[in-house]
Amino acid sequence: MLTRRLNPAIATRRLKNLLRGWSLEIKEMLGGMGINAIESLRGNRDHLRGVDMTEKELEVLGIKQAGE
Repeated sequence: MLTRRLNPAIATRRLKNLLRGWSLEIKEMLGGMGINAIESLRGNRDHLRGVDMTEKELEVLGIKQAGE
């Protein structure tokens, strides 16, 4: 049975490592854009850009197209 082969301790450790890896990757990408904290994005749409979005979607969100 599959449930007997599952080890919650190992699964927890792997999930924790995955989330930490994602966190580090996101922080590295933000750092490349000159953003030093995720909190600085809150309420600040100047840093946000849309990719593959229509003009209407960009207008509704109040952001610019990527590359502008």
